[in-house]
Amino acid sequence: MIALRGARLTAVTLSVMAVSVSAQGGADAVDIAQEFNEPTIYVCPDGKYQSGCNREDVEAAVTVTEDLAATLGSQCLFRSEARCYPMAFGGIMSVEQGRPLTWQHMALFPKDGPRVEMLVITEGAGALDWTVLAARQTDGWFAPPALVENSKELLLLHAPGRRAGSGSGNSDILLSRHDQGWTSFDVNDLLDEAAALLPGGFSRGGGVRFDFREMFAAVPVKRASDGGCCATGGTMFIDFDMPRGNWMEVASIRFEETQPVKTHRLRPPRATPD
Repeated sequence: MIALRGARLTAVTLSVMAVSVSAQGGADAVDIAQEFNEPTIYVCPDGKYQSGCNREDVEAAVTVTEDLAATLGSQCLFRSEARCYPMAFGGIMSVEQGRPLTWQHMALFPKDGPRVEMLVITEGAGALDWTVLAARQTDGWFAPPALVENSKELLLLHAPGRRAGSGSGNSDILLSRHDQGWTSFDVNDLLDEAAALLPGGFSRGGGVRFDFREMFAAVPVKRASDGGCCATGGTMFIDFDMPRGNWMEVASIRFEETQPVKTHRLRPPRATPD
């Protein structure tokens, strides 16, 4: 595994061993990964719900075969004893650097737990020349990945995602490819960095929609008295900065506070049956 340094990043586990070097140095110039929040694992290869496996176990259970193109619609890349059905799949062929990307979106049904969604993203071409870039799970949903930056200097890939529940936290996948290889960013850590700048008594809400083309996000803000589902504090507008390919950070925030005045509960008019 090659570890690259990034702001709140997870080192990408490579299914094909390789050496990633910087533009100026040799193999000794590989960056060191910082600590990050481990993604939540819901379904393990044994088919059980949160039975104690880790990220490495899940990534090791992703299997790419020679007939990948023919089986993406019928066979899950994640090999598990849980029932698994491909929901969608696709490819990004036109990339300015690296190899084409292939993704598969799956629905998993563990033996002893609720339905889970999973998104696997791979890089590769040919029979067995493949790298697993992401193998993430959520109890909410994923949307298909899209390239938001595609140049010879930087490739930025974003797949929106949500957690389940009234808080509706984020499970987005955000990857960059640069002159040192691949970096995976933790969007929740970036949100926490921005929320730390809010005045006392306020915190960030969940369900954030990112716009990484504009390096921007609008985040609902909660008061300390708010419940888990309702943010009444206003909106935090975040500007992100990416000074280099393996580093993303919060450049600034703008907080527009709102003050609840009165709650109105209204019903649409209904026709009276004859």
